[in-house]
Amino acid sequence: MAFCGNCGTENEEGAKFCKSCGSALSQVQKEGTSNIVPDGKKITEGMKGLVSNIKLNKASKKVKIIVGALVAVVVLAIMVANAKPTINLDDYLVFETEGYDGYGNAHVHVDWDAISEKYADKIKYVSAAKNQYGEFLNFLSPVEALRECVSVKVDSDSKLSNGDEVNCTWDVNDNISDFITCKLKYDDKTLSVSGLTELGKFDAFKDLNVSFSGTAPNGVIDINYTGEELDYYDFQVDDSQGLSNGDTVTIKISDDTVKNCAERYGKVPETSEKEYKVEGIKSYVTKLADINEEALSSMKAQAEDAYRAYAAKEFDKEGTSLQSITYLGEYLLTKKGDMGGNRLYLVYKIQARNTASDSKKTYDQINTSYWYINYENVLVNSDGKVEIDITKYDTPHDTFRVDTDISSGWFGTKGWYYYGYESLQKLYDAVVTSKLDAYNHEENVSDQASTETNEQEEKAAETDESEESEENAE
Repeated sequence: MAFCGNCGTENEEGAKFCKSCGSALSQVQKEGTSNIVPDGKKITEGMKGLVSNIKLNKASKKVKIIVGALVAVVVLAIMVANAKPTINLDDYLVFETEGYDGYGNAHVHVDWDAISEKYADKIKYVSAAKNQYGEFLNFLSPVEALRECVSVKVDSDSKLSNGDEVNCTWDVNDNISDFITCKLKYDDKTLSVSGLTELGKFDAFKDLNVSFSGTAPNGVIDINYTGEELDYYDFQVDDSQGLSNGDTVTIKISDDTVKNCAERYGKVPETSEKEYKVEGIKSYVTKLADINEEALSSMKAQAEDAYRAYAAKEFDKEGTSLQSITYLGEYLLTKKGDMGGNRLYLVYKIQARNTASDSKKTYDQINTSYWYINYENVLVNSDGKVEIDITKYDTPHDTFRVDTDISSGWFGTKGWYYYGYESLQKLYDAVVTSKLDAYNHEENVSDQASTETNEQEEKAAETDESEESEENAE
């Protein structure tokens, strides 16, 4: 007997076609044997027909059970053969950390070698992919194509410490399942950092020598490093110039430098920045109150010595004698803007007696001139004391003439030239008013005190003259 593989009808032994459905019996199932054909649906229907047409009296129930089990196995095999394998990407996620605690790095990647080893024979290109890309698929395996469509990253991968948490995110092109016989499973997750090497510490600023030089407000910082771990150029200064005493300067060590220390020495600076207070630099005097009495006294003494030396050389030769040098006060000029610099004028009232005569008359008078000595760029040190070279100064180049009507010959009359100014106002205009565009100024000059002194000196001179006249008369 032979049964039709299509409808299950019993046919005579040797028949070529089924007597019921007409199907060729080249794929018949003989009793006690089975042939599985690619079409699962037909096999299933054939099995059912087979069950319905078996007419065995004693073993019919047992045959039905066996045939039913065969049908289930065949259907399951077909389903498994056509099912897409699911790859759980999370199972192949590799998270690695390296470096030192506080300066660690994190790396995340997919173990594609493990995926290829397990799924290379299980995933294929679907017909749609073959139709669309043709022979190009010969150069790229399905696993390699899958790799091009999957990536993973973390939100923070550097400067990490043990215990830090980083977020891991997948980036997957879900359309890959339309071209490859597989499904993908994955979830974003939070990963904890561990395993970073603990670092030693050292004081990076212990061997950093910091000093300040120049003149405020244009002072500068100087640094010198004598340690072994770093060099002076590893230190970054936020403000290296334009400094004044009392300013604060911050010196920092870059993150790259700290990282290099960790990698080279296994230790890092205890702190990566430190503040320094600017001190010890000189500054320009900006107000008269900055000038201490000791310095002012030495400048005044130098001024009077300078004028007396000049008078000794010039006055006696021209019928002129110095009567008095009276100090009137100071003008302080400070440069506008941030450039710094100053001029200090010590102002004097000079009185000198001029005498001359001819056959007709005699000239004998005390004449007054206003004179100054100028010290430029007067500095004060961090202790509040003025530092100045009193031998470096300037005096007036302007002159004025005191004239008489006493003949000095065919070419003119007798007169005297004085370096300075014939009035205090003219001196003021020359040294202050003419410089208002570039300088601010502070003044402490008065001619009132000198007037009383001069009156006393004039009375004393008149007394001397009277006594001299009396002596001559005798």
